[in-house]
Amino acid sequence: MWGLKLAVCIAYDLLDLTLGRTLFIMPFGGEIVGCALCAAMFGTNGLLYGLEALDVTEQFDGFIPTATIIALMNRPKSAG
Repeated sequence: MWGLKLAVCIAYDLLDLTLGRTLFIMPFGGEIVGCALCAAMFGTNGLLYGLEALDVTEQFDGFIPTATIIALMNRPKSAG
């Protein structure tokens, strides 16, 4: 299941990098969607996606794969 969550996060980060500024008409729309997506998958840890809102210029946040980082932080512990 975690692999699917990771794939969704990678896909969302790629979307944010390539089309993020033109896809979301409302300012911070991508951050709202990303925060909701990550919170749904990872609980309160997903709310860390809101840190992308610190870039009010919307210029740099697409280059930081925040959703992927959150997914990697929530990787299940291996048994053993």
